Amino acid sequence: MTASHSWRVGGDRVVWFGLLIAVVACPSQRAIGQGTKDETVRDRLWAFACSANSDFVHIGRRSVMSAAEGNFYLGVPNILIVQSSEKEAPYGRFEPPFEQYTVALRPLKNVVWSLVGSGGFHKASETAEVLAMAKRVPNFRGVMLDDFFTGKAEGKRAQWTVEELADVRRKLDQTGKKLDIFATFYVRQFELPLKDYLDLIDVLTLWDMDSARLRKVEESLQKVERLYPHKRKILGCYMVDYPKKQGVPVDLMKHQCEVGLRWLRQGRIEGIMFMGNTTMDLGFESVEWTRQWIQQVGDTKLKQPR
Repeated sequence: MTASHSWRVGGDRVVWFGLLIAVVACPSQRAIGQGTKDETVRDRLWAFACSANSDFVHIGRRSVMSAAEGNFYLGVPNILIVQSSEKEAPYGRFEPPFEQYTVALRPLKNVVWSLVGSGGFHKASETAEVLAMAKRVPNFRGVMLDDFFTGKAEGKRAQWTVEELADVRRKLDQTGKKLDIFATFYVRQFELPLKDYLDLIDVLTLWDMDSARLRKVEESLQKVERLYPHKRKILGCYMVDYPKKQGVPVDLMKHQCEVGLRWLRQGRIEGIMFMGNTTMDLGFESVEWTRQWIQQVGDTKLKQPR
């Protein structure tokens, strides 16, 4: 018997039967974070995606999996696309025009695209193109600021000034769509003086690159809840320990996923995000474990729709 999964895209319902994807008419899509009574865990799962092989500079192994293929492999309906840094670009990057890449993403529920990419990379012409694309792509839900904060308490705290970020906020509002600003927020940055920036950001994706600290992931969320109690949050889960160039130990992968699922059910976070397609075809045990875990829990109904 063929397994099936489903999620909504715009006014459609996408049904995944094994390798077959079909689209049937359904009520319109709600904004990110607004639950429905029949919403499942899968509806709140995301893939953090980069250009194929762009992480070669970090891991030293070739990956051929594209962004869209990463979502297909995991079986998740939401994607966050991040542009490569200058260091990563020789191995893979998204080349303008960007809108062509979104054709393969049409079956997905939510698409978010970076204005600030890996390593804090940003370019005025690319920012303008993404903002224009936001108006035209139906399942485009927001923009991403990756590696946006510099980690400095004084001086240049972020890749843009507060005024420049406010200008982006205005331009998003002018599209006539409800578009969110997402940002990468590392554990080491939680207590930096960033409130003026965070007032303009809708969703914090929370990350800790050090797999040895994953046993303390609960403490990390408590800290950010204390500092920013009303800020929307998504738990970011590395499947690979980049500094060690190896998979996150499966017991730690299991721990962060199960803690994240509990938070999701409690309404403390609105999603879980997995990084990323450029590590999914390299044979790491943690990646395959995550895919199987998603198969097991993905169709579970959320008890407390938000």
